[in-house]
Amino acid sequence: MKLKSLAALMMAGVMALGLCACTNSGTPDDSSTSDTSEAANAEPVSITTTESWDFSTGFYPALSAGSSNGTMGFTYYARNCYDTLVVREGSEFKGGLAETWDISDDGLTYTFHLKEGVKFSDGADFNAEAVKTSIEAAFSNMGQSIAQFGKIGVLTESIEVIDEYTVALHLTTPYYGVLSDLAMCNPMGIVSPNAFNEDLTTKEELMTQTMGTGPYMYAGDSDGTSYTFVRNPNYWGEEPDVDEFTVKVIADPESAVLALQSGEVDLLAGTSRLSFAGYTELSSADGIGTTVDDSVSNSRFIGFNTQKAPFNDAAVRQAVAYAIDKETISSNVFSGLETASTYLLDTSLPYCDVETTTYSYDPEKAAELLESAGWVDSDGDGIREKDGTKLSVTLDYITNQGTLDDAALVIAQELGEVGFEVTPRGADNMTWFTQVSTDFDFSLHTTYGGYYDPFLTMTNMNPEMMSDPILWQVALTMENGTNIIKELDSTADLDRVQEIYNEVLTFTADQAVLVPFTSAHQYAAFNSDKIESFSFGSDQLFIEIANVKAK
Repeated sequence: MKLKSLAALMMAGVMALGLCACTNSGTPDDSSTSDTSEAANAEPVSITTTESWDFSTGFYPALSAGSSNGTMGFTYYARNCYDTLVVREGSEFKGGLAETWDISDDGLTYTFHLKEGVKFSDGADFNAEAVKTSIEAAFSNMGQSIAQFGKIGVLTESIEVIDEYTVALHLTTPYYGVLSDLAMCNPMGIVSPNAFNEDLTTKEELMTQTMGTGPYMYAGDSDGTSYTFVRNPNYWGEEPDVDEFTVKVIADPESAVLALQSGEVDLLAGTSRLSFAGYTELSSADGIGTTVDDSVSNSRFIGFNTQKAPFNDAAVRQAVAYAIDKETISSNVFSGLETASTYLLDTSLPYCDVETTTYSYDPEKAAELLESAGWVDSDGDGIREKDGTKLSVTLDYITNQGTLDDAALVIAQELGEVGFEVTPRGADNMTWFTQVSTDFDFSLHTTYGGYYDPFLTMTNMNPEMMSDPILWQVALTMENGTNIIKELDSTADLDRVQEIYNEVLTFTADQAVLVPFTSAHQYAAFNSDKIESFSFGSDQLFIEIANVKAK
């Protein structure tokens, strides 16, 4: 289970892992005797996009890599069909299917006041009973995997229907991340009660249809390689520009680029569907528009094994931080699409606006720190030694993340210039996780991204979570660190939550336990003859066709 848990989180983190409205109503021609409007005669707006996985797992939004056939399938398009009770924009939470909510003084009860008059795409009424059933089903069907998506699934004691449009969640202990957990479409998208059997297992219908309140619904036409979604006639919100969209399964990013160039597809959105090289190529192509999201989707960092030499010495870790030229990595490895990072968690995230130590590129400072720590090159071979041991280390990273191979090579070269001997070691997700769970020197890693940050990244610093050996080095290195992180997930005092963030993030930076090097941004390329613009939503790992503005 531990292996599956981090594998699922990494898929989300590295993928890491809507269309604006345009009216369909026309003005009748006064000279015409026909009652038919321009809108009635207009061709439906239709676009085609891509996903690297097929949707053979069906259309239930509560899905983990360990709960089905190992793919995330429909997950990253789920927001087109399913809404959540709340949504998050930066550090602010806003209403989704819930208009407002109240939190009890002890932090144990969250009461949600729901939108009225909403229906699911299958015609069922949206109400408090539907919310209760949907959330309880997510907890039941996800099983232990629910812990991959925050702590609400293991801290909810009961769900109470107060009246037709009021529902309350009762917790066993206060948890500051409740709203963020509920904002995650996977697994907290609200699903029609008609989707579940009496024991809350999902019905077969969810293999062939969506049952949500979002702007689109699955048309049921898949041939296994493409899936078409059409407008949800019961949608309660503003109509999107696009009438229908098709998702083609194209696993190879290079093939996806060719498909966009040939007109076979109209939109490639997200770093898992479009490589850095592909984006660079398309940015200068005729008939292709491109966009890069300003917000940070997740952060890349170097994590150290602080429990053994040489990285049990803060001076050696700090030397690495000074020896890394983040600007070079940003421009040469990531083509400027990832920006040089100074903070582990972006300061726009909740509780993360914390001033901490930052490290600029200064190889001379790195050399001074190594000298002071007793690491010297006594034989002139360019590799420092201490007590007869060479400064030789292995840098682990995950190979299926494209340009990380190049990033590892650049980092190894830069550290070599100050006296390290670095051997990069790439591996697939599962092999990498096995390695860092048993024995490692240091590794490239990433925060989980989207709505996972900062809550899940902070929670997984607790070694008792058994989810992330890189992150838990913070608690292992910090005095009383495990108890501090545990307190974070059990206090109703939000001022104390902020104090803990300040303490943990400051310590992590001061001691260079986790050293950020780039911030990832999602990007997209599109057919500019059909699409005027595309933007990512606040949960950047999900593709929302409602954010497409059509021409």
